[in-house]
Amino acid sequence: MPTKPNSTARSAASGKLAQPSGRKPLKIIGMVIATIIVLIIVIVIVLPFIINPNDFKPRIVQLVKDKTGRELSIPGNIRLSIFPWLGAEIGPMSLSNAPGFGGTPFASINETDVHVRFWPLLRGRIAVDSVKLDGMNVDLERDVGGHNNWQDLLDHLRSSMTTARPQNSGGPGGLENLHLLGFNITDSGLRWSDAQKHQQYTIGNFNADMAAFTPGKPVRLSVDFDFTGTNPQLGGHAAFTGTVIANLAHRIYTTDNAKLDLVANGGAVPGGQVNAEFLWQSAAVNLDAGTLALNGMSASAYGLKARLDAEGQGLFKNLGFTGTLKLAQFSPREVLQALGHGNLANTRDPHTLTRASGTLNFIASPGSITLQNLAFKLDDTTLTGTAAIKNFSSKALTFNLTLDQFDADRYLPPQKPATPARPREQTDINKISIPLRTLRRLNLDGQLHIGQFTLLHTHTSNMDVTLSAHKGLVQVNPLSAQLYGGTLSGSMQIDATNDTPIVVEDLTLQNVQAGALVQDLFKMRRLSGTASLHVATRALGPTVGEIRHTLEGHMNFSFKNGAIEGINIWGAVARAYALAKHRPPPPPAPRRTQFADMHGSAVINQGVLYNRDFAAYLPYLELTGEGKLDLAELTLDYALQGHITGTPRLGTPQNLSGLAGATIPLRISGTLSHLSVRPDLAGVLRERVNRELDRKRTQLEGKLKNRLQDILHGPPG
Repeated sequence: MPTKPNSTARSAASGKLAQPSGRKPLKIIGMVIATIIVLIIVIVIVLPFIINPNDFKPRIVQLVKDKTGRELSIPGNIRLSIFPWLGAEIGPMSLSNAPGFGGTPFASINETDVHVRFWPLLRGRIAVDSVKLDGMNVDLERDVGGHNNWQDLLDHLRSSMTTARPQNSGGPGGLENLHLLGFNITDSGLRWSDAQKHQQYTIGNFNADMAAFTPGKPVRLSVDFDFTGTNPQLGGHAAFTGTVIANLAHRIYTTDNAKLDLVANGGAVPGGQVNAEFLWQSAAVNLDAGTLALNGMSASAYGLKARLDAEGQGLFKNLGFTGTLKLAQFSPREVLQALGHGNLANTRDPHTLTRASGTLNFIASPGSITLQNLAFKLDDTTLTGTAAIKNFSSKALTFNLTLDQFDADRYLPPQKPATPARPREQTDINKISIPLRTLRRLNLDGQLHIGQFTLLHTHTSNMDVTLSAHKGLVQVNPLSAQLYGGTLSGSMQIDATNDTPIVVEDLTLQNVQAGALVQDLFKMRRLSGTASLHVATRALGPTVGEIRHTLEGHMNFSFKNGAIEGINIWGAVARAYALAKHRPPPPPAPRRTQFADMHGSAVINQGVLYNRDFAAYLPYLELTGEGKLDLAELTLDYALQGHITGTPRLGTPQNLSGLAGATIPLRISGTLSHLSVRPDLAGVLRERVNRELDRKRTQLEGKLKNRLQDILHGPPG
């Protein structure tokens, strides 16, 4: 648990700290307020002894001119009091703007009321009555040329502070002896106008109320204001209440039991509007030690509730933070809708994105952040591990994450229901593009393990992915997973450095049940069996269609104890045999061809797979031959030789024993969804007839020869 910063460390040097450009508006506001307070204190202490302080307005104006280079206007009267309070009530005052920024005052105030108790001054204590500032406004501008209206003021003030810096000054200027009965700012504001970006932001109706203040003692503080903005539009209200402790001697400042409410709307606000609340038990900063601590901070907005505990060190050098963040359970669907991205919550499963929560530890610096002990839950999925952005400028991401299970199909966009008038449109996979710009922006290295994973109805388990992506070169190496009783291993690479990406794959499947895989992936039964294959390919193109047409490589495949659905080779042979014999065709048989083994190798060229050593072993039939498969058009054409090794039992009266021992040419062609088998029995039967005729002729010739011998020679004896 973070604790308040140590108060013992003190800075030994008073060197000037470089201020980042982003803090200049805050700096100039502080400088203006400090200048106004200094002027007020000078007036309070000096002018009570002057009979008519208004006579000294020119001298005051000149003093401000010397210190700031700007014109001070005091059109109202200065009213003084001497005892028991030394004080003044000052009417309107204004400080002129920089040259070229018009007549609007750079800073102005309507009324000031400050009184200091006389007797404590004699004892070195500053006891101030309630300080009242009304109508204080600051105008900050940048013109079209990029020049601002505060740089000259900063230069003058810096020069004055350098020449007037007291020697051997100790402590925070004696402010540790300051006692203030109250501090009140009403109806004040700030305007920021940027002519380059055509933007204007304002803080208006600014009110601040602080109770009696003593250094090192708790004091209640409340602040509220309205704000507006243009390009984009912004409007809202903010209110703060809390207990503040300022240890001026040791420069330790704390805020306890604080609350900040924020209501905003407009185009600049995600979702168009937000109602946020921030609560914290304690926030402390130690300027001497350069440390910060934030304990028990809770924040809620858009339906999200988070708790943060953090510590910071090196506020002025080598800044770093550590802490813990916890997200209470919330509905991502409701959060997305509140942010104006309800379309992202439109998922195929309406019961997803209903609950999420998470915890993490972080280590952060101005240039990097590391997330440790990450545990995030989304619906039925748990994500654990570590992640880090090593460099914010280059967005270099590293991670080592584990998902216990994730069904990606549940989070896909829903499919439009089909109607008779408008059938469901099939996704044209050929038009899917590789996101080149996204891949080129990736800068990451990481490992991901998924216990159970589902995508496109395909199920895998124990998936391990090692991923790297730099300057458009995306590599997955190695990749491994278990699926459908077997394993997948290999690597993939996408080279998106050019407008024509290069896709390289080297994958191996071992002992995968092809039937279940094809059924889940394509929602059809076309091929079953235990499959093993190795494929190495390379392709070019920005779309899936072009990749299919440019695919090149090689593969080996083997299927054991399976079946090809949609065709019945023995049934086609039986029909052809009946036709050749002028017999009635056999009754329809199931369109299914079983096999014990099917294997081969192939070369892939321009998206066409050429298989020249196909072999398959069916019951009573051995197939060999060659063919091609067009991977882009999903068509095939095979010329095979079928050697019949026996007589199958077709369950019909058809007798195919006459084909035993024959070799039948077969042509298998068509699309993968509609294949046809054409056996060529004419040649086989013609050869069989010719052989039978030759046998009969030989027999007849023998009989005729014997008969002629009998006639010519007569019966013996």
